[in-house]
Amino acid sequence: MKENAGFWRRVLAALIDIIPITLLVASVFYFYYGFDDVLRSYFTQLHDLDARREFIHERNHIRNLSFVIWILYSILLECTAFQATFGKLLVGLKVVDQNGNRLSYLRSIVRNLLKFVSLVPFSLGFIWVAFTKQKQGWHDLVVKAFVIKK
Repeated sequence: MKENAGFWRRVLAALIDIIPITLLVASVFYFYYGFDDVLRSYFTQLHDLDARREFIHERNHIRNLSFVIWILYSILLECTAFQATFGKLLVGLKVVDQNGNRLSYLRSIVRNLLKFVSLVPFSLGFIWVAFTKQKQGWHDLVVKAFVIKK
């Protein structure tokens, strides 16, 4: 099997994927769901707790929806012939099973849904990659998947 991808390379790949998704979701909220007004109120009424509360509420919607879209996008692309999201492809990575093969659709679903578990306790499941010999996050360990350098 090829060399397992390290923590920082995986972080870079995730950022390449998640930033455009978040910008797209934020743009939709900004142009179609009134986030422009929320943002304007937040910055012009700095001491208004209602404006702050509304901003945090909307920001959380954008963050959560972006994360869900990223999960769905990852499920779809990591079980294809690409074996990677576009971010992973750009930094030269792919996702494989313990035999070096492409993940099944079911395995990709489970792996990516488990990213919610990896995220919840202070992102420890993702940070785990930096401290394991095989460079696996919790979501990788459960389904016996690896992110390797191409």
